[in-house]
Formats: sequence, structure tokens, C-alpha cells
Amino acid sequence: MINLTSNDLELIANFRPVIVSQIERITASFYESILHVDSLNQIITKFTTVDRLRQTLSNHLIEMFEGHIDSAFIKKRLKIAMVHQKIGLPPKWYMGSFQNLLNTLLQMIHEMADSHTEIEGLREAITKLLSFEQQIVLEAYENQNRLEEQQAKAIIEYQAMHDELTGLPNRRMFQQALTQAIEHYREHATPFAVFVMDIDRFKMINDSLGHTYGDRFLQEVSNRIRTRSEGYAVTIARLGGDEFTLILENCTDPALAEELADNLVKAIEVPYQLQNNDYYVSASIGIAIYPLHGENEEQLLKNADTAMYEVKKNGKNGHQFFSKVLDEHLLLRIELESDLRKAVKRNELELYYQPQIQTGSYSMIGVEALVRWRHPNKGLLSPGVFIPIAEETGLIYDIGTWTLQEACRQMKEWHRAGGPLIPVSVNLSSRQFHQSNLVEYIREILEQTGLEPHYLELEITESMMMDAAVSTEILRELHEFGVKISLDDFGTGYSSLSYLKQFPIHKLKIDRSFISDITKNASDQAIVATIISMARHLNMEVIAEGIETKGQLDFLMENSCQEIQGYYFSRPLPAEEVEAAFFAPYRDAEKSLSVGFTKE
Repeated sequence: MINLTSNDLELIANFRPVIVSQIERITASFYESILHVDSLNQIITKFTTVDRLRQTLSNHLIEMFEGHIDSAFIKKRLKIAMVHQKIGLPPKWYMGSFQNLLNTLLQMIHEMADSHTEIEGLREAITKLLSFEQQIVLEAYENQNRLEEQQAKAIIEYQAMHDELTGLPNRRMFQQALTQAIEHYREHATPFAVFVMDIDRFKMINDSLGHTYGDRFLQEVSNRIRTRSEGYAVTIARLGGDEFTLILENCTDPALAEELADNLVKAIEVPYQLQNNDYYVSASIGIAIYPLHGENEEQLLKNADTAMYEVKKNGKNGHQFFSKVLDEHLLLRIELESDLRKAVKRNELELYYQPQIQTGSYSMIGVEALVRWRHPNKGLLSPGVFIPIAEETGLIYDIGTWTLQEACRQMKEWHRAGGPLIPVSVNLSSRQFHQSNLVEYIREILEQTGLEPHYLELEITESMMMDAAVSTEILRELHEFGVKISLDDFGTGYSSLSYLKQFPIHKLKIDRSFISDITKNASDQAIVATIISMARHLNMEVIAEGIETKGQLDFLMENSCQEIQGYYFSRPLPAEEVEAAFFAPYRDAEKSLSVGFTKE
């Protein structure tokens, strides 16, 4: 602490009038080094002014020479030092300034004191005083550096354990929490639940609206999860992308996990306001209970993940607990994914074609190309088995490209052979639709196969048109090129009806979900009749899929639906069967007409 005696303080107080009269000279000496160093001068002028600092120091020096050095005085001195430290003036400069100040004070003592004894006593007292000042300042710098180091360390530790976008715990922190939950169970035998949640259709929002809106969307999702989880003993984390995980503690009754999962699903499905439009998504949640569904971190997460994928496979927007049956499904999925990566190269993919029929004449007016996978061990697999895997793994682009090329090649071959000049309809994946060079991509395939653009009909879904500005330009270019656009699964999505007005869409395809109960469900009847009427007034064609009974056909014909496809007329057929059942009879009939006309 300070080693100033009462005599020292008395000498200092007696010298105060000199300090007051010469205060400008004294403070100028303290800041003298700043004015001669450009970098220090710039620091001062950037954050404050030398005059403000001088005034603060002047008040402090006058107070200091009153001779009352108490805790309040020390606290004020620390604040002054902190100001200099915060604006970037280094301790080295500060110590040099103290030396300038001391030299000035000693010079003033020499000029004004009456006797040698008084000079020596005052010199010693002031030297002690400024030494004490230096100690205070150095302590302030050291404390601030320690504080900043602690704050930096805390920030680094927080960032290492939390997701930057949402502020939720990240994968690392979640793993720690999961390990702690297992250790807690071993002591208290209290089960807990692990949730794996995936946001359905997030990729569509991210692809169509861009990453900025995708980030905003994820922040809103995380806020909803937090809100709906209030009141539960739960740890929430974001593992990355649109994947969230939760640990529900004290889950002695699975009904508690089911209750929370229901709350989360309902929260996520409320529409999101993005770019002045409502966007709808859903959540798929898989749940694993410790220790029933796994006794370590890896098993629990894997099994919850398996249950989540089962929800997705069964229509999404729900939750499911893990079971042993699902484990068998996961092993099959892993096997199929590995084999699917080789399917295109091994020529294992095949196209089947389902005829599209005109209701009045029952003539074929087009075909839809549907991909199948002839697995070397499992036989012929339908798209429902492998397309979801292809979408999740990114293989959908290669499969979609092969499908488009083969469909165009086959249709051109039928045209050359004298078959009817009808179009082929091909489903376009979201990945294909959102590629930067879509029109050129389509153009190259048509040039390679020789098929004219107006004989290709691309089926897209409503979700691909979320970003109206981007979609309008893509569809306009395709329309100008001559390719037709069909809106698939119409009525099952959430996009605005205004899209039908602003986009160059040629045909609406009524989803089979509205057709299956159309003979007995009044709501489905009203929806289908409305879609047909709306399409007619918008000068669009309309086709219904999934026709399996005469009753369904009769209703559609009564409501002026002129195009249909479904098992009632034909299941999807391989190319050679389409050729034999539809094109060969057509060519024979054309030949007979031609011969008859010649004879006449």
C-alpha cells in the first residue's frame, strides 16, 4: 500500500496552490509524448480529444494534491487509467508520461521552493506520490488484461460448444450432455429419451429462396423448439443443417416423450412468413429410449435416426419410436444405398411407360416415363424404394439425367418407327430444376436424342416454384424453347394459386390422393371438380392420375376431364410391351387406312 507519511501529505497539500496555478503546464508535459508520435496522436483523435483527457487529468491532479489519498481517490484514478487503456495507449507510453510529469513537478519545486530542506522533502514526497500513481495504473492495465483474457476464453469456450446460427448447443455439447445423461442413469436408474428431428422440405426453401432466408428459417425453427419445450427437462441441440436433437430427462413414461413430440410437430407445421409468402414445412421425429433402445451414445442416436427416417418414408410430419423391425429396415437401406451408387454404371435402371388416355376416344395421347431399378439380387424395385435414398444422397441428379435421356431417346425411336406423334412426360427433380444451366441441359439432351422440344413434357412440383422470380425465368425459357410444363401432384402442396397465372404452365395433374375415394367422398369430388373447372378457365389442360375403377372414370368424364392415366387402362409397361400393345396396332391401322385410300 502507500508509504506516504503525514509529513509527506502536508508538504504535498502545501504545494497545491502551485499545482493549480501551473496545471496547464503540468498536464501538457504528461501528454507531450503523444503529440510527437503520429500513431499515438491518431489513437487519441480517433476516440476522443487531447483537451478532454487533459481536463480529466487536471481535475485529478488538483484533487491529488489536496493530500487525501483514500479508496474513492484510487477508484477514480483506476477509471482514468482504464480510459487510456481502452483507447489503445500502451503501458510503455503511460510510464514515460509519468516520468515527464515527475520531471516537470521537480523542476517547478526547484524554481519555487525557499530552502534546500524543503526542496528535498517535497521532492521525496512527490516522487512517492507519483510512484504510487504508477502502481495504481499498472494494476489497472494488468486487471484489464486479465479480464479480457477471461472474456476471450469464455467466448472461445462458448463458441466451441454452441451453434453460431441459432445459439443452441452444438454436436459437441450434445455429446457431452448425452454422456452425462447415461452416467446419471447408472446412479439413479431414470430413463431418458433421445429425439432426432429433421425438418421436411427445408432443402426446398434453402434451394429456392437462398441461404439467407434458409438461415432465418432455421432461427425461427429453433425458437419454436425452445418455446414448445418449456416446462420439460430437456436439452436441445442443432447438429447441423436442419437436424435438431433433444434429450428428454426423467422419461419414466413414454407418453411424456410422445406429448413433447406432438407439441414440436404442431409448432413446426405453422406457416413461416418469408418474402411476403407463407411457407409450410413439417417435422419428422425419431425417438429412442435409454436403455430400452440402446445403452451407449452411438446406439441411441443411430436408432433415433432410424425411427426418424421411417417417419419420412411413411409420409413425414410425425414421430415414431424405434423398434427392432426398423433396425432391419436400416440395414436394408444401407445396402441399397451402396448398390444404388453403381446402378447407373451397370445399366440396371429401366424405364416403364404408363399410357395417358383421352376419355372421349380412348386413344393414347402421351406416356409418362417412370424409372425402375432391376436389382441384381432383389429383382425389380419401384421408385418408392430407391428414389428417397437417391434424393438424400444426391444420386437423384444422375438418375434424373439418365431417365430424361432414355425417355427422349425411346420416344424419338417410336416416332421414327411410325408410332403416333405423342409427347413423353418426365418428372424433373428439384436438383435438376434448380441447376444454373437447366435450359441448356434440356437442349443438349434433346439434340443428342433428336426429339423435338414440343414432344417433351416436364413434370414439376409446386415446391419447386417457391422463389417466384427464379422460377418464372426458368419456366419462361423452357416455354420459349418449346418444352411443355406440367404441374404434378396439384392440390397437395402449399403454393399460391397466383402461380398458375404468372407461370407458363400447360397442364395440371390431379393427384391420385383425390381420386382414390372420389366415388364416395364429397370433399374429394368438390376439389377435383374445382380443379378441372379452374384449369379450363385458365386455358390449361388437366389430367387425372390413379384411375382404377369405372366409377372414378365416370365421375371424371361427367366433369369434363378429358385426359386420364391409371391401372384402369394400363399399368406402367416396359418399352417393348408399350410397342406391342399400343404402337403396333396403331401402325397397322394407319397402314390399312392408307391402303384403302389408295384403292379408292
